[in-house]
Amino acid sequence: MKRPVRALTFVLFLLAAFFSVAARAPEVRTIWTLSRRYTNLSDLAKRYRMQFSRDSSGWNFGNRFGILKLYPEKRDARFNNVRIVPSFAPLVRNGAAYASSVDVNTLINPFFTTKKPYKHKIYRIVIDPGHGGKDHGAIGRIAREKNITLQLAKLVEKSLEANGYAVTLTRTTDTYLGLAERPARANRADADLFISLHVNAAADRSVSGIETYALTPVGAPSSASSTPTTSRAAGNEFDFNNVLLAYHIQKTLLERTGATDRGVKRARFAVLRDLKCPGVLVEIGFISNSAEERKLASSAYLDRLAKAISSGVIAYHRSLSQ
Repeated sequence: MKRPVRALTFVLFLLAAFFSVAARAPEVRTIWTLSRRYTNLSDLAKRYRMQFSRDSSGWNFGNRFGILKLYPEKRDARFNNVRIVPSFAPLVRNGAAYASSVDVNTLINPFFTTKKPYKHKIYRIVIDPGHGGKDHGAIGRIAREKNITLQLAKLVEKSLEANGYAVTLTRTTDTYLGLAERPARANRADADLFISLHVNAAADRSVSGIETYALTPVGAPSSASSTPTTSRAAGNEFDFNNVLLAYHIQKTLLERTGATDRGVKRARFAVLRDLKCPGVLVEIGFISNSAEERKLASSAYLDRLAKAISSGVIAYHRSLSQ
């Protein structure tokens, strides 16, 4: 009868340990307002043993992974000085700071907790040059989006392969490819990562900069909208990884180019919705801006962008061991 007694003792020990830890863990208060759940940020910082402070412009969180700056009543944030667009604006209620639980789960948790539960194989990477064939994409005065993205994709392929990754392009020539076929090709290739390359345009020709998109989380509005939706796509399985990949690529692109930081954003782009792996869409600059168009027409600048994207992938890969 010694074995059952030992087993019971072990179970009781585990239960005691669980309740002891639960008893010591700081309470994290939440409130329900504006038709959604919000989490008390001070409580959350204590739970994660993070530094938490407030200055004249907003709140600062910090731990070994970095520093996040949130601004009250604004859909704007900075993580290690890279702009991030939250799903909802943080709030002040009864003098306390609150962030939406959606942002806690899909923004704060990915950045400030261990990445090891979300570690995955990263070997085959699919690069998607936007547009092609009859679909020219954005057209500038001296360049076209479809040509820029294809040239850049080939340079990214070269850089990633030099770092030991296997790379597949969704198109290798100036051919038309429908939106649904792009993630489908990535899925058939059993891709570990997907990166779609695009060039931006705006009516205001002074607008410039780089932005990187991850798929919008369930229950959140896309960055260009204020209306949340509960629709779920296959790519939402990787919400945690998507935002980390977007952050690392955006960060290295900014470091290598000095471009204006238009941020890590969220959108339900067709090329991201049906993916069976983490993926992002990168807008590498504005063809409508004359200075930026000249850069995008330069092979040397595209090579710099390619090496930055490759470095972002490597940084993401390494971060998953933290």
